[in-house]
Amino acid sequence: MMLHILLISLIPIFAVMVTGYLAGKYGKIDNKNVASLNVLTMEFALPAALFGTTARASRTVLAQQWPLLFTLLLSMLIVFALVWVLSRYISKFSAAIAAVIALSVSLPNYAAAGIPLASAVFGVTGKLYITTAIVSGAIVMSPLTLAFLEAQKSGVHQKGLSLFFVSIGRSLLKPLVVAPFLGVAIALLGFTLPDYILRSFDLMGQATAGAALFVTGLILSAQKVSFSPRILFLSLLCNVIQPLLAWLLTLIIPMPAEMAHAVILLTALPAGFFGLLFALRYQADSQDAGSIMVISTVMSLVTLTVTLTLVFGLSVSVLP
Repeated sequence: MMLHILLISLIPIFAVMVTGYLAGKYGKIDNKNVASLNVLTMEFALPAALFGTTARASRTVLAQQWPLLFTLLLSMLIVFALVWVLSRYISKFSAAIAAVIALSVSLPNYAAAGIPLASAVFGVTGKLYITTAIVSGAIVMSPLTLAFLEAQKSGVHQKGLSLFFVSIGRSLLKPLVVAPFLGVAIALLGFTLPDYILRSFDLMGQATAGAALFVTGLILSAQKVSFSPRILFLSLLCNVIQPLLAWLLTLIIPMPAEMAHAVILLTALPAGFFGLLFALRYQADSQDAGSIMVISTVMSLVTLTVTLTLVFGLSVSVLP
């Protein structure tokens, strides 16, 4: 059954990525100029999906998710900081490229791999867990990375902390950040939007995972995947070290047992596609982000199986 859950979660990811890869490799779509597809994903489809999901959540449900939110954010921020420092000062990348690499490692693939996996393991509750995880990435990790990218884009008019804080402010105006904030605000205020409005956002949001993965394959068709020791280490950091860190945090931060299991499982997901899409959007080096995503996803066939066996083998009662 665990293998079945993994196949349901990961095989579709590979299938869509391979489709995009083949479309680019054989010239069906120009794999050098995919900026418009990236804009569709990052500024329309994904913000719509995040808004629709958060706006539906109840105030009570949001309040109950704070241990999950706090633990996921803490684990992601620790890993982000570690990878950024290593990339900036050991590998000598620019601050912006180091941020893209750090995001690739620290932000798991909640949107594509997390949704089917969490639903299969936790049932209805899994949707709440994965929504919280996606929101944590959208309202904290994305603005943090965007701040570095916007700082590089801004030039030399400002320096140091001044430039960083201005870039943070600029990133907070992006649809990817504004949409979940608005959704959370609506939920906390207790407003109920009409179904026809929510369904309109759903219709746009349904394109998110498929479009993002297709674009990812398209981008990868134009570059080589690196299997260097550095990339392998970063992939292991994503798939193994981060869930171990999350497990340690669940021993410190009080939360229900099922929520602790969810934290560990969600942090064990493979690397997400945000880093790669941000790299493309801001014309940063995308080879490392793409390589980390591919290797981490392949590696997750083993690491996720081990995680499910160790964490859920004796305790998961929701599995049929």
